[in-house]
Amino acid sequence: MDIYFFRHGQTRGNIEKRYVGSTDESLTNEAVQKLNNVNSPDVDIVYSSPLKRCIQTTDIIFPNNKIVIINGIKETDFGDFEYKNYEELKNNPYYISWLESGGKIPFPNGEDPEKFKIRCEKAFNKIIKDMIKNNYNKAAVVTHGGVIMAVFEKFYGGNFYDYQIKNGDCILGKFDVNTNKFLSIKRISNE
Repeated sequence: MDIYFFRHGQTRGNIEKRYVGSTDESLTNEAVQKLNNVNSPDVDIVYSSPLKRCIQTTDIIFPNNKIVIINGIKETDFGDFEYKNYEELKNNPYYISWLESGGKIPFPNGEDPEKFKIRCEKAFNKIIKDMIKNNYNKAAVVTHGGVIMAVFEKFYGGNFYDYQIKNGDCILGKFDVNTNKFLSIKRISNE
């Protein structure tokens, strides 16, 4: 199976380097213009996060495809760090502890990173089951940076942060249902 993982277009929070997780903000006008120039791959189905920035990205890149909303591929809830940036958090002792842990401890009043990864794994398995059931060979998943990193870490290997991509960019994965793993990946820049 060919599965294209698109990170949603840029939001104001992304530009300001904020932790944008559960905040449901729209794309910037510049992001909409950039996404209008993205070549839409030929896919059988599109799976999208329910958050506005992903729905808008999906509507722009895949205006003629069937879209299935998958709640499990929402971005993590950053809790007390939500919609703040480094400058606003740099003196927060919980933030310092979180950084020192390599991002492994739970966000205060937010989601546990390990539980987030398990949620992403379950959601991706749901996507694969739907593709098999409907005989889909090519799909797109429009989601968030953290979700993409979690899925590829689990199903391709390596480190979570190996799979960071820019807003609007994509990773194409060749997925083998027999091994339940990606056989190869290709990064696609849409700059």
